[in-house]
Amino acid sequence: MTMDAIRPLGEHRIDRAQHEAIASVRHAPSTGSARGGHSPARAQAALPENPFAALSGANGRPLKVAILSDFTRIPYANGAVFQTRALYRALNTCGHQATLIGPRDPDASADEMPPGTVALPSVPLRTYPGVHLPMPLESFVFDPMRWDFDICFAQTTTLLVEFGIWLRKMRGIPLLCVNTTHLAAAYDVLLPERVSRIGAVHTVLHKTLRAPMERLFVDLYNQGDGLVVLSEGLRDYWRERGVAVPIHVIPRMVPEDVFDRPLGPDPYAPLLEERGLDVRGPRFVCAGRHTREKSQHRLIRIFAEHIAPHHPQATLTLVGDGPDSAAYAALARELGVARRVIMTGEVPYSRISDYYRHATAFLHASLSETFGNVLSEALWCGTPTVAFADGMGVSSQIQSGYNGLLLDPGRGALAEDRANAAFGNAALALARDPQAAARLGSAAAQRARERSSPIVVQRMLANAFVNAREHAREAGIRPLVEGPKALQWLETFRHFRSWVGFTGGLFAFGHLRPAAAPRPKGIQPSFCA
Repeated sequence: MTMDAIRPLGEHRIDRAQHEAIASVRHAPSTGSARGGHSPARAQAALPENPFAALSGANGRPLKVAILSDFTRIPYANGAVFQTRALYRALNTCGHQATLIGPRDPDASADEMPPGTVALPSVPLRTYPGVHLPMPLESFVFDPMRWDFDICFAQTTTLLVEFGIWLRKMRGIPLLCVNTTHLAAAYDVLLPERVSRIGAVHTVLHKTLRAPMERLFVDLYNQGDGLVVLSEGLRDYWRERGVAVPIHVIPRMVPEDVFDRPLGPDPYAPLLEERGLDVRGPRFVCAGRHTREKSQHRLIRIFAEHIAPHHPQATLTLVGDGPDSAAYAALARELGVARRVIMTGEVPYSRISDYYRHATAFLHASLSETFGNVLSEALWCGTPTVAFADGMGVSSQIQSGYNGLLLDPGRGALAEDRANAAFGNAALALARDPQAAARLGSAAAQRARERSSPIVVQRMLANAFVNAREHAREAGIRPLVEGPKALQWLETFRHFRSWVGFTGGLFAFGHLRPAAAPRPKGIQPSFCA
């Protein structure tokens, strides 16, 4: 997608629900070290412990919530599944009954999945070990009387959303969808490396896939009762493309139990020492899945051309794993910086904050973020940050010069070269001016708590739940289970046909670029741990 497809935000607008949720939480200035864990005085004690506690189903009973998810366990670090886990736990903590519905994962063990998980038949996406695509291939899926919920929350990128639409039509269950993926950038991950380098291929796919995909998801979203997007730019993007249902801008929450814990041991020291590098040198870090859409290859090039030559002790650490890890290692060797580009592989979620807090700066080059979980985590930890403006999730989180540095990514080869040089200079400036970096980090931690604390995000989600149920009520849905069987089967066939067709195509597409090795198991937490 071109940068002009999503308007730059400048002064970012905040919708009313988000403003009210943020205004309800006030923090005193941070105490203690800006990098050693923040302990701002919180006003949570004056608020409901859990905003979902005020919600109820029929006759005042607890809510029954279906959560449609692309994962029924946490196979690897993934922003959407971590947020699904947080929502599941928040709902169940206050007595509601949340049921996770997603693809059957043959590698999952019982202790990795929430109790009562409904695992649908699935096929693997070969590009991503650990990812499975749900399909309606067993008879129990078709039984409308099996499903009894007060609301369906569809946090999915797949056509599993068709199941939510079917439930809405068959049973009158309100449906709240979430846009979790930048669709126009997603197809590139599935292309083999050589094919991805051919400009004509991207031109053809851009014309043949982008518009139909956008029309498909606009139609799907408009059959629900609301759409959650993760940034203001995406609200405008989907509204301009025809989404007519209410759109709620709700950022993702940063779990305090993980990112407010005491500062742990320095994870860089042993990595640097085993390479014979100075542990006192500037440590630049980037975290996330190793895929082309995340642009770590651009970051490696920026480091090699604009940072490493000017600071012989600087290092770049890439935290994470993915199908492009081997290609990134090869690129670092080609550019002569293999010794100074450190690849950790996947690390436990519980340890990631130490990589942020012990770093000099967090560097983020991705232009495909609907939100950018790793960015919000780094900001929460007070890590000075340099990023490219994307008009979406990154731009919504950074006010350049206040809580980070946000740079124009450039369009075209010459402009990108200039942008890369500016990015490298900005990173070096932070390393050379610790006081300026500390000011950015302190503001970053404060603003992240105002936007992404669990109490703020849960309040906005609770409001969206109420709004979706009101929208469904005003729409006057007449459940098809009350009508002729023939009409029920016709509607079932219509929705599940497109679900199977789309998923089958994606399954075949995944064979173009199968991953070289499976992901290690047992690194990330379970849903209930």
